[in-house]
Amino acid sequence: MNFSTSVHLCHFRSFIAMHKIFYGWWVVLATSLIHLWGGGTFFYSFTAFFNPIVEEFGWSYAATSFAASLRGIEGGIASPLVGLAVDRYGARRLLFIGSLLSGFGFIFLSRIHSLWSFYLLFVFLSVGSSLLFPIPGWAAVTNWFVKHRGKAIGLLSAAIGMGGMLIYFVNWLIGCCGWRMTMFIIGIGMWVIGIPCSLVVRHSPEPYGFSPDGMSPPKPPSKTPERTDKKKEKASQEYSVSEAMKTQVFWVLALTMTISGGSVHAVFVHIMPYLINMEFSREIASFVASLLVFISIAGRFGFGSLTHTVNSRYLLALGLLMQTLGLLILFKTQTVWQAMLFIMLFGPGYGGVITLRLTLQAELFGRKAFGAIQGTMMAIMILGTMTGPFLTGMYFDLYGNYRMVWLIMAISILVVIPFALKADPTRKMRNE
Repeated sequence: MNFSTSVHLCHFRSFIAMHKIFYGWWVVLATSLIHLWGGGTFFYSFTAFFNPIVEEFGWSYAATSFAASLRGIEGGIASPLVGLAVDRYGARRLLFIGSLLSGFGFIFLSRIHSLWSFYLLFVFLSVGSSLLFPIPGWAAVTNWFVKHRGKAIGLLSAAIGMGGMLIYFVNWLIGCCGWRMTMFIIGIGMWVIGIPCSLVVRHSPEPYGFSPDGMSPPKPPSKTPERTDKKKEKASQEYSVSEAMKTQVFWVLALTMTISGGSVHAVFVHIMPYLINMEFSREIASFVASLLVFISIAGRFGFGSLTHTVNSRYLLALGLLMQTLGLLILFKTQTVWQAMLFIMLFGPGYGGVITLRLTLQAELFGRKAFGAIQGTMMAIMILGTMTGPFLTGMYFDLYGNYRMVWLIMAISILVVIPFALKADPTRKMRNE
């Protein structure tokens, strides 16, 4: 460690000591703002751009939806690399670079004039977004908390849900300025929000002499041997990527999230086109899409808080069941009230599943290689995130409606619920 680094660490320790608020919560706040803007504009608001782009270029629904599939492909390829990078280089560097690239990505995307340029620049934007969210933020927050991890991740996940409200704002902005200027404004927002927040983030507390959840320095190892609780030792064991992939529970969790993630991505790409096709006004469709993400906050934070008292696998099964019931309602939706019922079920359901995926992973495999394991998990989930939106758009092109797609997705999620119940943190089922 050189002199300048030592001085920096001393200044940072002094800064933390001067504030009563645990610095981990500042990390939660900074990453939450990044996730709110990034997730709200790039992931959720694509549905608001869908119809304006189709109307200007005359592309098919399947061709336009394929951009979301490319996002899934890029995410599947990049996620393991991002996971390894965040464990090696820390979250702050990736968040800073991701903010820069994402800003440029939206600005460049506002200038497209062909389908191929649309695909190419969407992939470029996806690369920047992969560095920006969600893996770096998740990894940093996980490192700063153990006891309050469920609450911290729930808050971070809830921020993404609040970002869903940007759908309504983006739709309004498109109506006022057009979709091209809206993308330009979003790109500038990436720099204004992402760059300062990335500089606040620290990857973990230990380099600064602190421990997760509090200000106390870690206790030095005892010189006298102590009796260890084998069950507790196993529960706190840190897994590498290769060790995690040798467990049955890793693949159980991956299968469950692949099916769930495929349906979620399809819903958020096609929810506005579907409702407009069902003769809802564009304003109501955008409001429903925004409210769907906002309501998910109840599941994101609520399920995360409940992990302290309820076994996570039961909560995961409940979240999946709520998704299933929501899709069945969407299958029959013809009125605004039915759409509201869909929101009340599907929103908290999928929001809770997102949080539980992270808390379960930390409970099962520890935090040492959290980023790399999460990246590998997301690479497997590409099978759902890539095919869900594209096949949904293809079905609409062939049959002129979406209804049967929602029914098929509901049945698929119902089938994996028994598998979710096997994701038990109390037994890792390691294959020696």
